[in-house]
Amino acid sequence: MHKTALMVLLWSLCLLHLEGSPISKRSISEVQLMHNVGERKQVLERQDWLQVKLKSILIPSVNDLQKGQKGKA
Repeated sequence: MHKTALMVLLWSLCLLHLEGSPISKRSISEVQLMHNVGERKQVLERQDWLQVKLKSILIPSVNDLQKGQKGKA
């Protein structure tokens, strides 16, 4: 009898979970934490993108500038 009741309870909990309705609501702090994590992830992705773009820009080194000035003088 107890096994049957337990099976019915587990089955009903699975149905609730499959329907997508949450069993309990998230607290404000959990929602804020999830928002902050998502925002931080976006910031890191933008920084990585910017680093890749900056590496593709050719910036002459100080030695190259000095060589160019010696050649002109």
